[in-house]
Amino acid sequence: MKPVTVSACILFASAIAIETIVYMTFLRGLKSRHPEQWMHAAQPTCWLDRTVLSARSTMLYVLTREYMGNIDEAGTRYCSRYRSSLLLAYWCTAVAGIAAVVALAMES
Repeated sequence: MKPVTVSACILFASAIAIETIVYMTFLRGLKSRHPEQWMHAAQPTCWLDRTVLSARSTMLYVLTREYMGNIDEAGTRYCSRYRSSLLLAYWCTAVAGIAAVVALAMES
């Protein structure tokens, strides 16, 4: 493999690891500290402990600011605080994944 391809794959793996940590931290804090907000998300059965599999639903929840519709002000502030880091982690992983696929496709 070319160094560019290896770098792109390492970047993608790193982005996935960072995204997983950010999402797990957010979801566990939301569930334990703000159960009302957790239920407002209407996705506890999807989220549970499958952070990687539910990254898109979590991203859409914070992207569209659905959390603002809940009366739990502390839960709303919690979601607002994490919003930027969640979206950044999600989109960095998506871009890194595209870069890895392009690098792999150009390898052959």
